Amino acid sequence: MRHFFLVVYLFLSVCAFAGDGFVYLANKEKLFFVSGNDILSPDKSQVLYFNKGNIFFSGTSDDRQNIFLLTTSMNTATNKTAYLYEKDSRQATYSFVDNQFFVFQQSQREENEAQKLLYITESGKWQAFYSAYNDSLLAYLERDSLPTFAKVITAYTLIEKYDLINKKSVQWQEATINAEQHGFSSIKPIWGNVSAGEWIWDGQILLPRWNADPRLAWTYDGQTVKPYLGNNIYAQYSWDGEYFKPVWRNNRQLEWSWDGRILKPVWDTDWANQYMIQNGVIKPWSNVHTEREWQMDGEIPLPLIILVISGLALKY
Repeated sequence: MRHFFLVVYLFLSVCAFAGDGFVYLANKEKLFFVSGNDILSPDKSQVLYFNKGNIFFSGTSDDRQNIFLLTTSMNTATNKTAYLYEKDSRQATYSFVDNQFFVFQQSQREENEAQKLLYITESGKWQAFYSAYNDSLLAYLERDSLPTFAKVITAYTLIEKYDLINKKSVQWQEATINAEQHGFSSIKPIWGNVSAGEWIWDGQILLPRWNADPRLAWTYDGQTVKPYLGNNIYAQYSWDGEYFKPVWRNNRQLEWSWDGRILKPVWDTDWANQYMIQNGVIKPWSNVHTEREWQMDGEIPLPLIILVISGLALKY
């Protein structure tokens, strides 16, 4: 019996690390061929890297000078943040958790959407890799045929290959510059942390003025309010001139109304949440909650005002 369990253990151990197959780019070109612990060139003629424990070595030798990457985990789906270190670096370059990869910032240990570069999803028998800045497919591999380390080296390679850090940063900078150059309207709290709460609207995009997080930006086409990036249908809201409400879900707590005088949640009778707009100031009808007053400079569509003063603009 002990012999039987030993055979089973050895078999499962081999299966856990073995696996042959290609990693494909979105255009169906081959990125790698993975065989056992080796990551080979697409034509299988050269060993690019090999995996040993939590280390990727370049070439075929595990000499110290050949260390390419170190990671605290080979499980991209881990629910505890793991870190990826490049050769000779004492500070992590990237982190990952729940199949999402982030640029690591020493000053901010918790990941957020502004730092997210890439994410991995399952589709049938495939694991698919998407860029976080425009949700485009980058690569895919067969989920069950390749070892887990293949996802780590694939994600790292894609981030570097497509310069995802720079692309996300440039996209956000362009949106901010466009707003500054073409003029904008603004809305900000009169009291409290004014800078953190200020939003600007350039006629196309609503975005935080002092927060470089593109996932906080929104667009409005006259009927639908939705995030500037991504395709989360549950963060889309409709506006018909009287009612503001979610497009793809029934949540009456998120509905607002405008009767030409008062802007308020449909299912909330608290006077502190019923607003009037007078001379560019958005304030509670009760006049006793000055801490909830907002200053508006220029013209901003009513559904975007609702998005900001309700706090929905910050929920992504």
